[in-house]
Amino acid sequence: MTDKEAEEEAANKAAKKAEREAVQAQIATAVEAARAEERAKLEGEAGEAAASGSAGGGNSGGNVASNIDWNAVAPVDMTLFYPGQASFEWVQNGKTHGGARPLTKGGDACTTCHAKELETIGKKIVAGGETEPTPIPGKPGTIDATVQAAHDGETLYVRLQWPETAHSPAPFVEGGKMDPDNQVKVAMMITGTGIELGEQVGCWSSCHADNTYMPFDPGAEAIAANADVAAQLEAKDTITKYLTESRTKVEVKGRRGKAQGGWDKLKSAEEIDQLLAEGTYLDLLRVYADGTASNGYLLDRRVENGGEISAEANLSGGMWTVVFSRPLNSGAPGDVPLEPGKTYTVGFAIHDDYAAARFHHVTLNTSLALDDETAQIDVVKQ
Repeated sequence: MTDKEAEEEAANKAAKKAEREAVQAQIATAVEAARAEERAKLEGEAGEAAASGSAGGGNSGGNVASNIDWNAVAPVDMTLFYPGQASFEWVQNGKTHGGARPLTKGGDACTTCHAKELETIGKKIVAGGETEPTPIPGKPGTIDATVQAAHDGETLYVRLQWPETAHSPAPFVEGGKMDPDNQVKVAMMITGTGIELGEQVGCWSSCHADNTYMPFDPGAEAIAANADVAAQLEAKDTITKYLTESRTKVEVKGRRGKAQGGWDKLKSAEEIDQLLAEGTYLDLLRVYADGTASNGYLLDRRVENGGEISAEANLSGGMWTVVFSRPLNSGAPGDVPLEPGKTYTVGFAIHDDYAAARFHHVTLNTSLALDDETAQIDVVKQ
């Protein structure tokens, strides 16, 4: 490395460090602002707070995690990057992804090669090209967020914070907002058992080349022409995310012009039920901009299981704060039980700036465990 290259590398590292420190300072300011708001409510605005409610009022106070001292929970820095149309099939195909063989044959996880490249990857994809044919001008390639997690022996509590981004209208949607009712959406996915490459890729196992806005999205006519499959999937216009295990075949290579994916190669309802009973699914928790939330899972399609979840969402001082909770072990179908001594692969997604479908930012495979400092996210007991 030449002296000039060394100087440029040092300057880049210094700039990134300064940017991270600025984000942390912004988070700290937003946290203090939220505390001040809560103190004000306790002193004279309790009635207004009660009227707004915790389920849909967008309240950042301690209603969902009132028993958790977040100051005692170390935040974990997370970089969420823009993935474009890089599907599960794409990452397994050596023609499109140089790391396909280390992933499928060598046992490498996504983070093995890409943990330090997320800013570069996100910036490249969001600009447009092979994996993004419909770029959104001005959309950031990455989002820097912090994640905190705690439990009280019965319930999991998670808090995410990240800076609000400037609005970048989507040129292919009237009004520029794909989901005008939700400025943000947050999702957490917990990997179940028996999922192909599940621990290595996390939620990527559900992202297929024939999902909504993906290159082999079949479209409404093809879905309607497969009435039995459409009925079982409750699908009309598009195909939601799903797991390979729910199909009899999924085309990965796309040889001889074959469409990648396997949306219409659906296993029987009885086989799907058996997979669910065996724990082969992605547990899916979603929180919306108004603080409402849904609990469900991904297997043959996206399903809401009615499992317990509480949430809050708040925008204050230019910083989003989302808090949600769910039982460690609810017993509900589609809820992964979280037990001491086990490590789980999780993934987070943020649909920022009124985004929908695949136009989100995501993490790579991330480890989570209860009271285990070796996990990337240590869920500490309070």
